[in-house]
Amino acid sequence: MFNTTFFKTMFKTKKREPEAPISEDEFDNMMQLARAQQQVEHGLSKWQATKKYPWTVYFMFVCVWAMVLVGYENQAGGIVVSIPEFRKDFGFYYQGQYVLEAKWQSAITGGPTGALAVGFILGSYLADRFGRRNTLFFAVILTVPFIALEYIATSIQVFFLGKFFNSFCLGVISTCSSVYVSECAPLALRGFFAATIALALCIGPFICVLINNTTSTYTTRMAYRGIFIPQWIFSVTAMVMITTIPESAYWYLSRGKRRQGLASLKKMYREESLIQKQYAMMHVTVIEASEISSKAGTYLDCFKAKDLRRTLLVVFPLFMQAMSGVSYVSSYSTYYFQYAGFDTQKSFQISCGAQALSIAGVICSWFIIDRFGRRSLMISGMIAITILNLLIASTGTDKSNRAAMKASSGFMTMYNFVYNIALGAVPYILASEVSSVFLRAKTYAIANLTNNAFQCMWSFVLPYMFNANEANMGSKINFIFTGCSFLSIFVFYFYLPETAGRSFEEIDEMFALKIPARKWKHWQTRKQEESEKYLSELKITESHDELPKSIV
Repeated sequence: MFNTTFFKTMFKTKKREPEAPISEDEFDNMMQLARAQQQVEHGLSKWQATKKYPWTVYFMFVCVWAMVLVGYENQAGGIVVSIPEFRKDFGFYYQGQYVLEAKWQSAITGGPTGALAVGFILGSYLADRFGRRNTLFFAVILTVPFIALEYIATSIQVFFLGKFFNSFCLGVISTCSSVYVSECAPLALRGFFAATIALALCIGPFICVLINNTTSTYTTRMAYRGIFIPQWIFSVTAMVMITTIPESAYWYLSRGKRRQGLASLKKMYREESLIQKQYAMMHVTVIEASEISSKAGTYLDCFKAKDLRRTLLVVFPLFMQAMSGVSYVSSYSTYYFQYAGFDTQKSFQISCGAQALSIAGVICSWFIIDRFGRRSLMISGMIAITILNLLIASTGTDKSNRAAMKASSGFMTMYNFVYNIALGAVPYILASEVSSVFLRAKTYAIANLTNNAFQCMWSFVLPYMFNANEANMGSKINFIFTGCSFLSIFVFYFYLPETAGRSFEEIDEMFALKIPARKWKHWQTRKQEESEKYLSELKITESHDELPKSIV
């Protein structure tokens, strides 16, 4: 059932009286409660946090479900090119087979990638202006007619328009879902859910490949139309579930709407003592963040001295996703397997295995991402990706050597696991932890825009580099990605800090103090010392749980 309260609150226009400012004594009491609760959060395991905050976990999974739609469409856009019936309906006959013109091949991959980037930027503005939940809901609604446009298309132009506008909506969905998760997930589960977003981006393609494995051999338009039908299922179910989630309390508090923020937390935590502790912790974080960040939250603020380092640390890992070869592997692996000598059916089966390895990689990251840390995982992951890119390129240079070409295909399949255990998952966690409270949505948008700008570039360039009737480079393309991946190892070693287990307040403090990246792991912050002190001195009883009446 739809939650009617969702629609009532969405269109409220009644103005509220300005809320009274918090007194110094009230803030001190709130500070003590926040510090003590922060120390409690540090001590929770993932399982303990899941049992303690079941409703919050459900709300996070709603956003993750919406991201499955994003991953599915991204894969569907690239995989249709490898379907013979699609090339027959929208392409032309060339040397015994149907091929799609390079310009349209570039357009249906590069154009939607560009639209996705625009969606990131506009999505950040809309999320800041109207709220994360409301913006997410309307973006999901708009995907329904645009999916229909892809489905009914009988010309490449109509198909392109459907993909273009659908991808724009997906960009908005991606921004809103990621920001909501980063703001609302409990400390012990923040890394887990950020990595689960990466899992959603793998589950979508996996389902897409499984369906393609069944429909790709059809001799009718359902060979490629069949892959668009499940998108409606994802859209409609996401719409229903989004009506049940509250708005981000951080969004309310950052806009000075304390009453609405408290109401949002009541839906998330249900238990009164938990509501007040979480409220204190979030409110103190917002107040302290406002002292070191611009409350205006413009895009220009992201590049000012005090936030530039944080912006670059969010942007570079997502930039490296585009420059590590994932665009090539995700969009051309099935086509490459055919190029290596496998028939169409076998190529799709190998692609299914590759997507299963992607999912396995993300799941493995859940268990090691907090144990070994973001920094160590990124550095070791980039070393492994560099080696795999080199092996793919080296073994696939001789196209007449079928054994070597199959070995190259094997390394390309392994790439999916290695990529998703590190570079596929960690950048989303870093984006949720490194970005500042008031610039979070905009920092996400800039990082995703950078990622998609280069993904878009590869989408236009790769057909001309790979296709047999163009440059016909094949696996030699991976030499480029080898060089980029190798250089990134040094950037991550010298500049990437370790944020695992740190609260937003601790991260803000360490950036303000300009702590070198290699010292973050063992640095003792003032916030940690205060939290330990308050937890040892205070017994959080019902009297401590009461918030001042002026702020409730």
